Amino acid sequence: MKLLTLFKALHCIALHFIGLAMFFLGLCGYFFTQISLELSGMLVLSSLIGLGLMLMSPYPIVLFLQWAQQQADNQAANQSANSTANQTPDSKNQNEKY
Repeated sequence: MKLLTLFKALHCIALHFIGLAMFFLGLCGYFFTQISLELSGMLVLSSLIGLGLMLMSPYPIVLFLQWAQQQADNQAANQSANSTANQTPDSKNQNEKY
């Protein structure tokens, strides 16, 4: 299970950096070359920039989802710890009977 999670994280990071490279390559092509003056050059550069931005976007979303899951797990653990700490010894014995 941990290996699969690690693979997913590495996959998202790789896609993020590939997208970042495509985005910067498209911007460099736009600002530092004359390729953007032709129709085919415009198509290539806009595709690089657009696909680069699309590939970059999943990584921050995955980070947010992982953070939210950790917060939910921590909150559930704190609630269960608080509920067992607040019980009296008699109520603990009654809970064990049922």
